[in-house]
Amino acid sequence: MTETRRTSEIQALRCADCARSDSLVTDLDPTSRIPIPAEALAGFPDGVPRPPGGHSRRRFLLGSAAGIASIYSAAHLTWESIWDAAAAQAATPAQNIVVCIYLNGGNDGLNAIVPVSSAQYPGYLSQRSNIARVLGPSSGSQVGTTVMPGTGATLAFANPLVSGTGNNGDLKGLDTLYGDGTGDAGSNLAVFPAADYTPANLSHFESRDYWFAGALEELETGWLGRWLDLYGSANNPLQAISIDTSLSKSIRTASAPVCAIADLSTTSFQITNTSVDANQEVATLAAVPADAANQALTRSRAIYGETVQVSQRVSGLGVGQPAPGYPANSDLSSKLQLAATLLGAGLGTRVVTIDWGSFDTHGDEVSSQDPQLSVLSSALAAFKNDLASRGIEQNVVTLVYSEFGRRIMSNDSLGTDHGAGGLVLVSGSSVLGGLAGEHPGVQGDQYGNLIPITDFRTVYSALISEWLGGDPTAILPDGPFPGIQRYDGGTTLIR
Repeated sequence: MTETRRTSEIQALRCADCARSDSLVTDLDPTSRIPIPAEALAGFPDGVPRPPGGHSRRRFLLGSAAGIASIYSAAHLTWESIWDAAAAQAATPAQNIVVCIYLNGGNDGLNAIVPVSSAQYPGYLSQRSNIARVLGPSSGSQVGTTVMPGTGATLAFANPLVSGTGNNGDLKGLDTLYGDGTGDAGSNLAVFPAADYTPANLSHFESRDYWFAGALEELETGWLGRWLDLYGSANNPLQAISIDTSLSKSIRTASAPVCAIADLSTTSFQITNTSVDANQEVATLAAVPADAANQALTRSRAIYGETVQVSQRVSGLGVGQPAPGYPANSDLSSKLQLAATLLGAGLGTRVVTIDWGSFDTHGDEVSSQDPQLSVLSSALAAFKNDLASRGIEQNVVTLVYSEFGRRIMSNDSLGTDHGAGGLVLVSGSSVLGGLAGEHPGVQGDQYGNLIPITDFRTVYSALISEWLGGDPTAILPDGPFPGIQRYDGGTTLIR
């Protein structure tokens, strides 16, 4: 009993520094920062501009910068070479893309995907009676569950993850993405209830680094960074974007250029000390036809017109102003909308990373985790619809993960301590939906942790070999890893 208490105290001390140990690179500064032209977000309809007389960057960006990209590259890249490379990649046939959403802090998968069979639920209830989900609809302060099809009625979504009044309050959620769980049309969410590595390391710092590196050691590069080094572009930093102020460790490379973009907040025209709508004025002027012989004026007005159009499209990216379907007042909504905007621009992007949430629920877990689960479920469904409206959803797969799960037994603070076997989700119409990995049950190991069924590098391997393309053993040390073992006996993740 004394040893258990000491372990819990050590974890609590680590959690005091949890906010300072995130997914971002802190020992590497950007090699350059480049403006993002509004015309790039429109897909360079007339090609990368080359105004006469040179100085294309300065002349082109006058009044039309949409934001700033922080570039991380082993070699110096000029403004023109970057956009040339992005335009060249955009001109190639559509390529597969992965969007990674990291849930910061260690999400409790056991209260998200609940074992509800007669063999498992009593053990679940007895070990976490002060935070346990109830069977069936939610009632009062008790949060209910919705059985997942295709699991033999052994597992259920916690109701904050599913659509409907009294659940996530939305028309869509994980249940609508998951469908009937067969992997047929409309079943677009693969669920791994307990993915991790063994033996489990319950430190935020080390475990995060393992997941970002795709290895059980600290490496200088991330797993997606190494994929980019082998299979990516040597000139296009927009091939991998962290939606943040700095770079995700998962896309840190040895040589391939990558970037971080925090927002597109500068995409508008403004006139200070006046109530004039500068965007509307510019749009009016841009619509005035120029003389056919004056190509420079024609192009200038077209650029300003495109800037206004981009401004109107991205004006809802700020927190509190979501596009239809996205949860309001959500940082995740803002980041996913920005990701959809950048992917829709066709800039040769293959990887997007997002860091979101606060899932280190040592106390008051239900009141902390459940609102985030509701946002996550609604935002994932809205993101899928957003991508579909841009005609690119079939090319995008979204991975959701955290650095570890939580202990089976809850604590006296109405929370859970660091554990093993975290929840992993993979979403997209190209994904073979359903239960993609077995649930381990609630017997646990000698430390009270779930016993991981799926090695997290198995999921990475499938994403590389089945989706991005490439040899997983050239990217993930200590491979090959066991293949996917689905509940229905299948062995693939992608259709």
